[in-house]
Amino acid sequence: MKPENCESLYPLTVYYDGACKLCSSEIDNIAARDHADRLVLLDCNTPSFDYAELGVPKSVMLNEIHARNYAGTWLRGVDVFIAMYHAVDLGFVARLIAHPIVKPRAMAFYPWLVRNRYWLSRLGLHKIMEVFAWRARAANKRATLALANSATCKNGICLVSDKLPLNIVEKKS
Repeated sequence: MKPENCESLYPLTVYYDGACKLCSSEIDNIAARDHADRLVLLDCNTPSFDYAELGVPKSVMLNEIHARNYAGTWLRGVDVFIAMYHAVDLGFVARLIAHPIVKPRAMAFYPWLVRNRYWLSRLGLHKIMEVFAWRARAANKRATLALANSATCKNGICLVSDKLPLNIVEKKS
């Protein structure tokens, strides 16, 4: 998957293992950056999750990250990360991972990462992703506050141009 081909994917539904701290931390980081609401993030490791509706067994879904676009096309593994990073305006990361030299190595490394994700979480690797998510949420809060306090905003409505008012509503994550 090339990052420039990602735009037609959205909205993209991403299925992740919420019982994995490493997975959940990365999804929290992505969610904090999803200002355009291009992603629907679903924990597929809950008792109420209906695998029959998807037609994919639980063991397959939990063996690698999956995503499905609005047309029903599935993405798996590294391609999901490329699409997610593109969706949240981290195109430079998406392009890096999609690079012809990097992507084959990422695809070779990813199965090891999946097999060892709980062990890596116990080592505390998920804390790195938590820092990125915290920084993204803090930047969002500062930007929202700055815009709301600017001279062009009154009562949560900001005038971006003469014709386009912008409602300032903080996105809950």
